Amino acid sequence: LRSSKPIPDGPRAVGRFARIPQTMLSRTKTFLTTVATTTTGLALAAPEAFGRITGGEGWYGPTTDKVVTQFGFAIIFGIPALLVILSIIQRRAENREHEHLEAQHARSDLAEWHGGW
Repeated sequence: LRSSKPIPDGPRAVGRFARIPQTMLSRTKTFLTTVATTTTGLALAAPEAFGRITGGEGWYGPTTDKVVTQFGFAIIFGIPALLVILSIIQRRAENREHEHLEAQHARSDLAEWHGGW
């Protein structure tokens, strides 16, 4: 027995998922993959995070008052310094862009740049 309905192109969902759009299935699959990956990564990192492997000592070494104070000062002075440096870089990039646009506008006003060949 043949059906007179045309067969649609591409893969079709069968069974109880026949009415669920493919985009919803792919989003669900992506979500579940993300949850599984995150859970696995956190489970593998838990012993290190709780200090069971290194005995509570961090990457830098033992945490003393001097180390904590120096780290705090580094953050207090480092973040504003980073912001100033990045602002200077952005200002120079914007100035170059404005110079480029002004030069392009000046070239377009010259008669030698108008016309064809």
